[in-house]
Amino acid sequence: MSALGNIAAALLPLYGVILVAWVIGGRVPWAAKLFSTILVFGLIPVLVIDKVLAAEARQLMVIPPLMFGVAALMSIPAYRLAKRLGDDFDPKLLSASFSFFNVAFFGVPVSQALFGEVGVSTVICAYIGSALYGDTIGYFLIARTKEGTRKAATKALRVPVVYVVIGAIIAKAAGVTMPEAAAPIVSVAGTLVSVLGMAVIGLNLAETGRDDWRPKLMTRILAMRQVSGIVLIAAALALEAAFVGVLGPRDRVIVGLVALFPIASNVTLFATLLDTNRKAAAVLVALSSAVSLVLVLLVVGVFHSAMPTG
Repeated sequence: MSALGNIAAALLPLYGVILVAWVIGGRVPWAAKLFSTILVFGLIPVLVIDKVLAAEARQLMVIPPLMFGVAALMSIPAYRLAKRLGDDFDPKLLSASFSFFNVAFFGVPVSQALFGEVGVSTVICAYIGSALYGDTIGYFLIARTKEGTRKAATKALRVPVVYVVIGAIIAKAAGVTMPEAAAPIVSVAGTLVSVLGMAVIGLNLAETGRDDWRPKLMTRILAMRQVSGIVLIAAALALEAAFVGVLGPRDRVIVGLVALFPIASNVTLFATLLDTNRKAAAVLVALSSAVSLVLVLLVVGVFHSAMPTG
């Protein structure tokens, strides 16, 4: 099967999950919060530990800082757009939507379809960088709208992925490896991360109505975010190639594709956990996911013959 076919086969069932969850969401209003908790505190940490232990040292040294920087800088165009939008959209949710890339739920199946398990380690390194920003600063920006500055900062420090990443890097430095017996568990965890993450999007969509979609506004937001992501990630990769030069061609392709990834479901996860801005977050993430599916398939379809295989 071609690279394009592999990606379509990996992603289209996940979009089916969104549709099914959207249809049944009204009957299981508790499911989104439950799935969010399972993902944030269970499945994602398992996946991160496994892939950090499998990643190369050069990937861990370069990709997470690169993606952390990109995520932080994405707040600049978000801030400029928020000033122009005024009261039309929550500026803190807008900033989080710009900075959060759906690397775990969307990026893992894309990278696996293109390059196999070696591609997953690369994309998880990108996830670490974006998550270290999103799950601390990004979480804080969302949470403080409801819980106040001090409480939000305290809760941001409790997000498990930060400590999971630190622990996994220490374990890797000590020579720890994931036991072979854990491979089936990690494989199931990786699948569930994508399935449940997409399900949360659909479950939250079930609460939305026609007035929540605002197509002109959402189009403006997504266009600005897409252009900003492409420019910043391209600049970051160019700087890495010029001054560091340790990433391989496969790494650069995967990190480059992150610019096309949708807004992370973390926006809906945290909005769900905090019970704030759920409808706006769900609509924006869903539309972004649809746009990204088209963009990734288009780019891979045009350039797959030039993509590295090793």
